[in-house]
Amino acid sequence: MKKHVWIALFGLFGLLAVESQAQTLRWTSFEHLTDSLRKERRPVLVFIHTDWCTYCKMMELRTFSDQQVVTKLQEKFYCVRLNAEDNQPITFLQRAYKFKPTGVKTGVHELAQVLGTENGKLSYPTTVFFDQYLQLQGRVVGALDAKSLKQVIESGIVLNHLAPER
Repeated sequence: MKKHVWIALFGLFGLLAVESQAQTLRWTSFEHLTDSLRKERRPVLVFIHTDWCTYCKMMELRTFSDQQVVTKLQEKFYCVRLNAEDNQPITFLQRAYKFKPTGVKTGVHELAQVLGTENGKLSYPTTVFFDQYLQLQGRVVGALDAKSLKQVIESGIVLNHLAPER
């Protein structure tokens, strides 16, 4: 019996060790993005979400924890999360954006509207891609699974991250 307990404990610790080695996506903020781009030019991915959005949570838990996605994004991109209902002002491209109330306890951040609006509508989640010079390259409205995000990143259809240095 003791032998089985020890085997189970070693197995559990082994799983925990493997789990702890799993990479997690490092997000940056808009306030740190400028400094990061000064150090090294990279394309930028902006993930627009809300706290109540089920599909946003799915992307955070599944897509942005997939090890291949994490590796590709960490190597090639700066990734920024933008909560569309955050009430903190954000400066981006030398312009200040703020939260706009639309009702009692509701509203939307101006930056989320500017970056995420497609055909006159802001939907969650929306993933916005910029090149290394912060030129808008495209946006994907709706949830992306890991396979789809890898295809978008690798295809270069939305992105032109291999553009020559200016």
